[in-house]
Amino acid sequence: MQYDVDMNAMKAYIIEKFKAEGDFEFLKEGLLEEMVTEMLSLDQAYMAKLGEDDEYDDDDVYDILCETMQKKYPDYKMFAMRLAEDYLDFAEEYLVSVDAIEWD
Repeated sequence: MQYDVDMNAMKAYIIEKFKAEGDFEFLKEGLLEEMVTEMLSLDQAYMAKLGEDDEYDDDDVYDILCETMQKKYPDYKMFAMRLAEDYLDFAEEYLVSVDAIEWD
């Protein structure tokens, strides 16, 4: 089943969750937003490749996020796993909050 999700609202939600958590305050201004935009784009690209009967595999997405973030942001390589994990948690929280996830 396909759901329409306001991607700008989802992005804002995820950024706010990261900021409230406070673990990435050391990033220069605007970098967190840039990183969230990148992760959201990677996540969307993964979902676009899924067939109608394919299931979203968060382990696959986690691997894609970690690998890409480590390459794109080598100065923050050691934080890529945490960024990816938190992103996936926050994205899921948002999707649940707008009833965009259908649990089997």
